[in-house]
Amino acid sequence: MKVINPEELIVRSIKIEDVRLLKEFDCNNPSMNSFLKREAYFADISREASTSLVFLNDELVGYYTLTREKLNIEGLSEDEVGHNTTLEIARLAIAKDKQGLGIGSYIIKSIIDNAYAFNDRFITIESIYEYWEWYYRIGFDYLIEEEINESNPSTVVSMLLDLFDEEVVNEYLEVS
Repeated sequence: MKVINPEELIVRSIKIEDVRLLKEFDCNNPSMNSFLKREAYFADISREASTSLVFLNDELVGYYTLTREKLNIEGLSEDEVGHNTTLEIARLAIAKDKQGLGIGSYIIKSIIDNAYAFNDRFITIESIYEYWEWYYRIGFDYLIEEEINESNPSTVVSMLLDLFDEEVVNEYLEVS
């Protein structure tokens, strides 16, 4: 499969005019499809969550929904972490016929860029079990080892990406 050129993708916030497009979207996950079709726009306008749509040549090929959540990492205090919130990826879905083309990786990179721009240190996700290894490969860590145990898998895996880069901080301290 050929990876899509990210420059061909258009990302924008969900709009009322998108209702027709949403009905056609299918990522092969009924729950994710249902959220997009029935809840995403209302959650967006009520400011509970922010949903962005991803287009390729005017075709809806994916979406993601972000929220801000209170950070709660067992064993770490707010003073130790320096932040008390996380940018939560509440949903991320790619159309079933467009999976494996790099769209999800592009979305994650875009979310990371936005997190840096808004001074977020942490990005979290409750990954569907089938996809936790993909998130792990792109830099997320699982938080609860029992959730990835094959003999007793959870339906979701709690994951976190820490954007703090100690090497960059140390390099800066050495030259300053």
